[in-house]
Amino acid sequence: MLEVIADATAFDGVVISLKAITYGALLVAAGSILVGLTIDGVPLKERRFLRRLAAALVPVILFALMAQLMLEAVFLAGNDWTAAVDVQLLGLLATGSLGKALGLEGLGAVLLVGGLMRGASGAAVSLAGVALIVGAFAVGGHVSNTPGALDNLLLAIHMLCLAFWVGIFLPLERLSHQPGNAAARVAEDFGDKAPVAVGLLLVAGALTLDQLTGGIVAALQTPYGQLFALKLAAFAGVLWLAALNKRRYTPALVAGHPGARRRLRRSLHVEAVAIGFILVVSATFTTLTGSSG
Repeated sequence: MLEVIADATAFDGVVISLKAITYGALLVAAGSILVGLTIDGVPLKERRFLRRLAAALVPVILFALMAQLMLEAVFLAGNDWTAAVDVQLLGLLATGSLGKALGLEGLGAVLLVGGLMRGASGAAVSLAGVALIVGAFAVGGHVSNTPGALDNLLLAIHMLCLAFWVGIFLPLERLSHQPGNAAARVAEDFGDKAPVAVGLLLVAGALTLDQLTGGIVAALQTPYGQLFALKLAAFAGVLWLAALNKRRYTPALVAGHPGARRRLRRSLHVEAVAIGFILVVSATFTTLTGSSG
């Protein structure tokens, strides 16, 4: 694993950074929609904020997706930067698996704007956008070249649960600064729903690793498997923090204990950093191990 990372070029670093930013923006946007629609106790004002946040991230996502396609063209042309504006090469890439995945992500992001519409129609459009985004990871992610639908389904479930988890960070952090018990109610409801999402996320990740490498032991013999295992280890750490939130910080917040809000915010900040690390690891192994997406 260290040899693979050591061999990375400055160009690889740019690609990894761009992918990590794209992953993060997609997950925050999709997660904001999911949390706004599924978590009880989120005030109407905060739900509106989450819908506006998702819509505001759309231009960022579209720019990042186009930049990914252009960097892929540069890579295929032997680091010739003029290839970034080669219409013929870009058109060819757009018809491949990478182009299809980026296109689905872009379309899904645009549909998230539907969350600004009122009523069930807006919710349906934005949820369709979420579905396209998580489905795009299966089309262009690290299982896209493996046979069978199980791997693709596992990755889609993995990304859906991760988006839900990421989506709670900002609203909980914002609510913890506001008077009243909204933060406690949101934290409590998320704590009731999160174990299912976390369990599915970890199981899907472990099964994906097993499917792609022929077993956990075999996986640890390859750079890809080692990076994936590092990602799962980071998830285990975040899971421990989530358990602390549910068993210690959320009950203290509900009971109104002094300092509970501060401790919850600190935990959320650490979780957010850990998720950011996981996204960088994901971007690293899809870039350096020959996996697409």
